[in-house]
Amino acid sequence: MAFGKKKEKIPAEQGVPFFKTRKFKYGSISTGLTIVFVAVVIIINVIFSLLTDTYSWKLDMTSYNLYSISASTRQIVNSLTRDQKIELTVMYNEEEYPEQFRETVKRFANLSDNVSYTFVDPDVNPAALTAYGAEYSIQEGAIVVKNGDRVRVIAFNDMYESNSSTGSVTYKIEDCLASAVLYVTKEEIPLVYFITGHGEEGYDSFMNLIANNGADVEEVKLSQLSQFDPLARVMVICGPMMDYSETEIRQLQEFLANDYNYERDIFFFSNPEAPALPNLDGFLADWGFQLENNIVLESDNYSAATYATSSDSVPLYLIPSYTEEEVSGVKITADYLSVVPNARSITLLFESSGITETTALMTTSEESYAKSSSNINAGYKKADGDPQGPFTVAAVATRYKYANNVAVESHLFVAGSVDMLGANYMNYNGNSNFLYRVYQMMADENESEIVGASKEARSTSMTLDTATVRNASIVFIAVIPAIFLIIGLVVYIRRRYL
Repeated sequence: MAFGKKKEKIPAEQGVPFFKTRKFKYGSISTGLTIVFVAVVIIINVIFSLLTDTYSWKLDMTSYNLYSISASTRQIVNSLTRDQKIELTVMYNEEEYPEQFRETVKRFANLSDNVSYTFVDPDVNPAALTAYGAEYSIQEGAIVVKNGDRVRVIAFNDMYESNSSTGSVTYKIEDCLASAVLYVTKEEIPLVYFITGHGEEGYDSFMNLIANNGADVEEVKLSQLSQFDPLARVMVICGPMMDYSETEIRQLQEFLANDYNYERDIFFFSNPEAPALPNLDGFLADWGFQLENNIVLESDNYSAATYATSSDSVPLYLIPSYTEEEVSGVKITADYLSVVPNARSITLLFESSGITETTALMTTSEESYAKSSSNINAGYKKADGDPQGPFTVAAVATRYKYANNVAVESHLFVAGSVDMLGANYMNYNGNSNFLYRVYQMMADENESEIVGASKEARSTSMTLDTATVRNASIVFIAVIPAIFLIIGLVVYIRRRYL
């Protein structure tokens, strides 16, 4: 051994097998933890993806709530009894069905264990289109709703409406599904007549409202109706421009009397532009109503609606108050305000007469006034001699008898405005809600939420100026990549000297 010679420093891991080195040890642990972490993330992602697809665990971030289920639909589905099993069969390939429709079907079915769904591809199984019988015309894209032996088919084109002028699309699939469930679960499907032949018009929205809530609707002419269908419970007369014959008036009377069994009802909506209708006026008077030859206007800004493009109220667009009285044990009101345009006032000839009682349902404010139909074109400003409000613009009469100590009733509802049935006004929740409450009272149906959850979606564009585009480009092209590059360098340097 040579003294005075400095010993060379030998690296601590020189000659040690690589798999026993500290670098391999720490690297293996790091790699193993990474593999385990990635595997756990993948497994969790797969599990939640399956659960999301099965139970629609997705947040609806759309501005129009296109994928959300309304409270009224939830109430309908939650009211299903144990023996009511709803089967939804979508006649289309699941992957190719429009996403908004596909997601709505799944969310609808997930509301209850009593609802199930399946997709059937007609290209693979063409017999499915005729499996429910020749009476059903089933096309690709349709949804078949079935409960026991009762079937309702929803055509694909009925699930949406497009407006080429505004570029909007109104999705009605939830409405259609809820309506179909009501239809296939009712013990007895009521029939509602919509009378034609006298210039009646403007009732499409009201007819759709009734049909969407589980009733059959039929347009008929009284002159061609030899007898009433036993299931016919309600008749609707919308703004006739010609008088009814004496024979037709007798038909109205016989319909309501129902061989003195009652339990039938009529809606009557007046058209202020109609000429004198003496036969119909006599029919209404027998039930306690007189339609005045006037137009009601409103000077109270809080009781009149405004144009969408103006803050000024329009005196013809009435926002009446609802009655606090009950009719047949039911308080008829709505959760929202109604708009009643171009309305005639209704005089109640009596409150009670024999077996008939009348009740005002909608009244205007004390600031309202009326002008005769002949003077309305001269202007809306109140003049001396104009009758002062409040006025009744909607009312109902009840005629009853007792059978086995139970009251059986027929009703006649009268409104001074047929225009309140227009699509623009029925879109106000108050109009639809109020009229459906009247219908429920008349048809003696259980009180439930109204079906009406159509969702409108509009295509929108985003406008960006040059500065915004430049700044966004700098952030996404330079700043964010630079941040990740710096983080990567720091991690690399730290690991380099482990």
